[in-house]
Amino acid sequence: MRILVCRPRRAREPGSTRELITALLQEGHAVHSGPPDRAARRFLPELIVAHYAPGLLACAWFARRRHVPLCLMVDTEPRSSPLQRLLLRDVLRVLATNAALKDAIMALGVVEERIEIVPGAVVPERIPPPTFAPDRPQGGVVIGWISGSKPASLAAPDLVLTTISEAVLPARIPDLLAGIDVALCPEPAPARLIDCMAAGCAIVAPDCPEVRELLEHERTALLFHPTEAGALQRTAARLIADPSLRAQLGEAARSEIARRDLTWRGVARRLVEGVV
Repeated sequence: MRILVCRPRRAREPGSTRELITALLQEGHAVHSGPPDRAARRFLPELIVAHYAPGLLACAWFARRRHVPLCLMVDTEPRSSPLQRLLLRDVLRVLATNAALKDAIMALGVVEERIEIVPGAVVPERIPPPTFAPDRPQGGVVIGWISGSKPASLAAPDLVLTTISEAVLPARIPDLLAGIDVALCPEPAPARLIDCMAAGCAIVAPDCPEVRELLEHERTALLFHPTEAGALQRTAARLIADPSLRAQLGEAARSEIARRDLTWRGVARRLVEGVV
């Protein structure tokens, strides 16, 4: 199948778009990436895929004029306006990152059957297996702080703290995660949580709707009440003291990636469902 991955003119392709293009190619599709211009018309796409943005009206108009199915990936709340309703009216399939976005899209006229919740995706093969993971300290526990500066309240002689902030290059993240025993996520960040799941980390995350769509308390992670003082530290201490629970939660989280197919190739397959 010939698939146009649509983006506005002069816009830089985000990493997620590059991952999607790679996955579509791996699934055996021909892919053209760019705006709906003359080159796109010559490509003769059979399916158009785009990340939702208010400025993608040209993409929707191109799909409608050429009678080509349009699939959207939505990770931000769509605007409620006649133009946005036009953009979404004829969409074949929508992948929304959470239930709240699904409700917002339905409010704009898209039927529920066309919307699927896909919190994010990962390339599991890029996570080094345990035999190639960085060396851990003898008898110590490596804590990954998935946020900003390191919390002093978690300092201890037998703990090693690694900070994975937004400033870390994406290519470095798999190696860093492979060396972590416990991933502490003080804020809901589904894309980073999926990375931690693929790495088999024991995860501590806030108990909120976005996180519960990915993780289940006591089965694939330990969730803490974000408004309760000291809840994160107490939950982390439980995991630090219990290596068998760390292993159990980490393996369950990794298995969830496969069970729900939260991979970029899985996203590629979902986008073409009903077209091929």
